[in-house]
Amino acid sequence: MINIRNKKIFSFFKRYSLTNQIVIIIAAIMLVPLVAFMYDIFFASRTDEVVFLDKEQRLEALVKSTNNEFSRNLELSWSGPPQDISLAILTNEFTQAVEPQIPANPGIRFGLYVPRTEKITVLGFLHNYRNLSQEEEAQREREIFANAKPGLIATEVDNGPLFRISGSWDDQVVEYTSPVVLKGKVVAVMWVEERLNPFFYQSNYFRKLLRYFMLGVLALVMIGTLLIIRNLTTGVDRLKLGLQSMEKDIHHLLPEMSGELGQVAQAVNRMAVGLGEKERLEDQLKQSEHLIALGRLATGVAHELRNPIGIIKTLVELMKQEYSQVSGIEEFTKAIDEQVDRQDMEIQELLDFGRPTKVSIKECSVNDLITGVLSFSAAMLRGQKVSVELQLDSNLSKILADTEKLKKVFVNIIVNAAEAMPSGGKLEIITKETDNMIMISFSDTGEGIPAEETLRIFDPFYTTKKTGTGLGLSISYQSIQLHGGTIDVNSGLGKGSTFIINLPVIPQFCDRSDLLDTENSGN
Repeated sequence: MINIRNKKIFSFFKRYSLTNQIVIIIAAIMLVPLVAFMYDIFFASRTDEVVFLDKEQRLEALVKSTNNEFSRNLELSWSGPPQDISLAILTNEFTQAVEPQIPANPGIRFGLYVPRTEKITVLGFLHNYRNLSQEEEAQREREIFANAKPGLIATEVDNGPLFRISGSWDDQVVEYTSPVVLKGKVVAVMWVEERLNPFFYQSNYFRKLLRYFMLGVLALVMIGTLLIIRNLTTGVDRLKLGLQSMEKDIHHLLPEMSGELGQVAQAVNRMAVGLGEKERLEDQLKQSEHLIALGRLATGVAHELRNPIGIIKTLVELMKQEYSQVSGIEEFTKAIDEQVDRQDMEIQELLDFGRPTKVSIKECSVNDLITGVLSFSAAMLRGQKVSVELQLDSNLSKILADTEKLKKVFVNIIVNAAEAMPSGGKLEIITKETDNMIMISFSDTGEGIPAEETLRIFDPFYTTKKTGTGLGLSISYQSIQLHGGTIDVNSGLGKGSTFIINLPVIPQFCDRSDLLDTENSGN
């Protein structure tokens, strides 16, 4: 039964989002102290009302009885106009009416206020006083009048009784005021006041402070809770959006976050990096297997083509010797030689692709290699109206590399750049070193490469030219990989192309150790 109930509770929460679930839980937690707080407010208010109602009824009865007797005495002792009654008569009749009440009502103070003269008469004490001097008594009356004056004036104006609390927070009194009416006109205001028990009003004061404090704490807790909910839900939303982007692209990492969500994001990022690396290695393995298969095919085809080409070349040499006296034979043999040499070069490219030559490593300067390549490419570049701008870092470290392979890579990129600028342009070559890596950048102002083709330009036999085998960049890619480096291209149609080569200062040839042949290996 309990399990069924728990399942119902969990199914209820599952219908709502994380934000709503947190809000419901916090609201349920806050509801208990809030109900207790509201109960305390209403219960304490009812208690205060009972206490004050009791005092009001007692003081009202005392004021009415005293006021009735006082009013009867005034009617008997004064027959003239009410506005002409003297202060002495009012004070004397008030004293006669009140003095008998004082012994029976200890702790209660009686007072009479005459608006016409702004004078008061006070009888009785709220608590036991020593005998006061005339100056002290005058000071006491001034303080009493200042404290009671707002209520006295209100009673005079409204011509009706008034019950109120006056005094400071640590010395409060309850007072009941009533107008004294003679022949339909207010001639004075009478009041009776009693001091509240200090424990009552102090506890009431501190209870109010506690209420305000609890309200403030509840408000702060709610604000803090809302901020926590906001931060948590914001983090969850960022995590969700990041995972959605990662679902489309495994290389898109989650943003950095603090707290437990940050730890989750870091763990997911590590997993994504691992999966991305695994994917890269799988792609690299597939490409290697593909290249190996193509290499074997290319090597076989090259061998099959080289044999008849060799025969043709031998026959041409024999024709030159046997038929040298025949008019015009030299023109035909020359044309055959050119075509044979051209096919021989393409066969050599197939062999270089299918069976890479062994690497001959030695220390060299990348800047010197670039300068050397440009020296014998200068004529070709001038013919193409291509200007070269060099930004070579003079502090480059020397590297260990196969200089011939790197030269072929540089020549291939420079020739491709020149062919991409048939009407002339600018070729910018930059070298710099960062974190033990040499970066070489070749940027041209040519026609550029469409985005969909940049992904395939390093594939074997892929070319956009009308002539060529499509192996130049593929062989360059292999050569750079042999040195433990990378080669990439940034290009767009009509925006030119930039080939970026990164080479380590100390290359790692571990993956292709079977192809290495250092200079010391022969010694």
